[in-house]
Amino acid sequence: MCLSTAHAQDQKADEIVWTDLTRLPAVTPGQKNPGVAGAFAGTHKDVLIVAGGANFPNGMPWEGGKKVYQDAIYVLKKSKDSYQWITSKTTHLKEKTAYGASVSMPDGIVCLGGEQQTGISKKAFLMQWDASKNDIIFKDLPDLPVAMANAGATGIGNIIYIAGGENNGKASDGFYALDLSKPGPEWEILPSVPAAMSHSVVVSQNNGKHSLIYVLGGRSATASGISELHSTAFSYDPLNRKWQKLSDISDGQTVTTWSAGTGVANGASYIILIGGDKGDVFHQIEKYNANIAKAETPELKQKLQAEKVALLTFHKGFSKDVYLYNTITDAWARIGEVSGPAQVTTTAVKWCNDIFIPSGEIRPGVRSAVITKGTIRHKPFFSWIDTLVLGICFLLMTAGRFIFTGKTSNTDDYFKGGERIPQWAAGISIFGAKLSAITFMGIPAKTYGTDWTYFFLLMTIIMVMPIVAGYFIPFYRRLHVTSAYEYLGKRFNYGSRVMASSLYVLLQIGRMGIVVLLPSIALALVTGIDINICIIMIGAISIFFTVKGGIEAVIWVEVIQVLILASGALFCLFYLPFHIKNWDSGISALNGAEKLKVFDFRFDFTQPTFWVVVIGGMAINLLTYGTDQTTVQRYLTTKSEKDSIKSLKLGAWLTLPSTLVFFSIGTLLFLFFREHPAQVNMALNDQDNIFPWYIVSQLPAGLSGLLIAGIFAAAMSSTEASMNSTATLLTTDFYQKFKPTATSTQTLFFARTATLLLGIFVTCIALYMAHKGVSSLWDKFNTILGLFTGCIGGAFILGIFTKKASGNGVMAGMAISCLTQILIQQYTQIHLLMYAFTGLLSCIIFGYIFSLFMPAERDLSGLTMYE
Repeated sequence: MCLSTAHAQDQKADEIVWTDLTRLPAVTPGQKNPGVAGAFAGTHKDVLIVAGGANFPNGMPWEGGKKVYQDAIYVLKKSKDSYQWITSKTTHLKEKTAYGASVSMPDGIVCLGGEQQTGISKKAFLMQWDASKNDIIFKDLPDLPVAMANAGATGIGNIIYIAGGENNGKASDGFYALDLSKPGPEWEILPSVPAAMSHSVVVSQNNGKHSLIYVLGGRSATASGISELHSTAFSYDPLNRKWQKLSDISDGQTVTTWSAGTGVANGASYIILIGGDKGDVFHQIEKYNANIAKAETPELKQKLQAEKVALLTFHKGFSKDVYLYNTITDAWARIGEVSGPAQVTTTAVKWCNDIFIPSGEIRPGVRSAVITKGTIRHKPFFSWIDTLVLGICFLLMTAGRFIFTGKTSNTDDYFKGGERIPQWAAGISIFGAKLSAITFMGIPAKTYGTDWTYFFLLMTIIMVMPIVAGYFIPFYRRLHVTSAYEYLGKRFNYGSRVMASSLYVLLQIGRMGIVVLLPSIALALVTGIDINICIIMIGAISIFFTVKGGIEAVIWVEVIQVLILASGALFCLFYLPFHIKNWDSGISALNGAEKLKVFDFRFDFTQPTFWVVVIGGMAINLLTYGTDQTTVQRYLTTKSEKDSIKSLKLGAWLTLPSTLVFFSIGTLLFLFFREHPAQVNMALNDQDNIFPWYIVSQLPAGLSGLLIAGIFAAAMSSTEASMNSTATLLTTDFYQKFKPTATSTQTLFFARTATLLLGIFVTCIALYMAHKGVSSLWDKFNTILGLFTGCIGGAFILGIFTKKASGNGVMAGMAISCLTQILIQQYTQIHLLMYAFTGLLSCIIFGYIFSLFMPAERDLSGLTMYE
């Protein structure tokens, strides 16, 4: 099946289906609304608001018709899948205005500048929808630094940005920002746009690292009367306050000038440009105007005027082309065209998952009252071979779990596998616990979106391996613990043990939610099954087999999972290069975008520099491999301390080749989608799905099903391992403490009941996260891992490497460490990878200081490195 030559590569990527949703309602009863151009437009609280604009109700301009500025406000309300116009108490703007900039913000629709009968405006205000009063509320904002019309505006967070535009026919390179979150906000003058132009599309979108401002296309009036039309694209980085020139607008091969159209940001890293004027007819009209002005005879002037009127009268409309821009690969593609007349000088609005184009100009002087709706249609394709492979894999995984769940008869089997696991299997399992769906999907996505600066994050596993092997594992094995936190109880007191154990349980619940969510997103992407059903299915299977089995089943299933994922990843690594043709251009793009950057030696702890990655990575992996119950429990399943150390070394060293493979895949994905820009799925709202999307859309039939099954296997085995380790802590650190007389049967029953309840709760967490959305699951995972686990590691460091640390002192240190972490997250810009280190360091410092004031006499024989 895997050798099938059936490819999805020739299939079309998702398309946008355009429909005429509705028309602007009549202003005068019995008369159709002629439509407007240059209206303010945006969404707020489940309504679309269209306000102002201009039109020619009394005839075309070349027939003597005058432009009329409008002030009518239209409100379109959405109720489930239906839309209807409603009447607001306030039906008019304060001033008749057109060609201003507007952007939808959390607090309402920001309206900026524009053109009025008396000239260009610098007014700025906020339109808010009050559903309880069925009314529009206006709030004044500070005036723009300069008056401008035909500018573009966008927002990041609570900050509004406005760029370009024109004043009295002169194009502007002005660029300004207003932070709405500040009391008494004032406009900030930012570095000028590299080219003075108007009629550009201005949007914000993520470039794989953070959000940038994009200024696309436009035109500039010149002294000759013949405008300069632009094909340029620029981005502005708010962090370094610099502009960068990007690839020119094109269909993937031919560059085109473009202006006056509209566009929206969509998905994780895409921008869609719609319609627009490519300038061919526009330039002809301008040339006629220039020649008419220079005509020496009335006859010539009349002749030229007649030709110009004919050109305007029989104008075929503006470009219908729709372009897609990938902000990560800096690549353009033409992906289709609008079905009806293209609407220009309007503002496209992203409303839920659809694109709305309200009214606009469809030919010179002619407006359209149509509200066009664009729906991105995603038809998941999964061949019957893939479906069959996926089904067979699920059956085999289920059968395998039944085989390995029959040996669990007591808590020693359930929690430690009877200490009969071969060291090589435990080592692969340790590696497999980290080769989860998060790794398989998250690392290639991170490399695709950024660079190789995270490479040493995983290499720090090898760096901390000697410390874990030399100081942590010996204590766990010699003390015959089941829970890692039993050591803290023996070294300090029960309070420190239960505090660390409680934190771990809470963190694992959050982690399991992410691990369940990731493959559910992939399955929904591939099959079209509702994501809620996917989550429930994965959760239910994991719960059933974890409740029935124990750590031995988890380990053997992880071994199989590693083989599947590793084989699939290696296949992708060798398969991808065959579909990249222009290597010279690709290598140049990699160098230009610094996609191969590994070292960043800046002393900046707010970015993933080398120092942040190494320091933070060592802290994270010291915690993960030294104190994480999920990993520690695997050390306890082998026959001896020597075997435990061998399993750690195997698991750690396997990280090196796997890291090279996954980072290389991310780089190759960048090259592939740069060369095949139309093959992306513009509906992807999460960058973490880029690798699964490649798997299902590009790999041979059969292999796609196998790898998707592998992702599910990784997710289920990781979830099962976390549930088993968490149940271990609940049983050994809590249940057995409060019920020491419980029989082995009662204890095993409690462990299984705890696993069941944990699984149900985690499934609910995953459902909540799916509803709320997560911007980057890799970042979210590291945030959860680093924010509070640092204090747990600090307690172990104090216990192993000091004699004076006391139980009460360590507990105080852990509490202050948690508080310190919250303050660091809230009030500093420190990178999330540093959370583990700051938590670890603060616990060590405060724990040691408080121990000096709260000493405790305790027999430390065999409990520190000195005894």
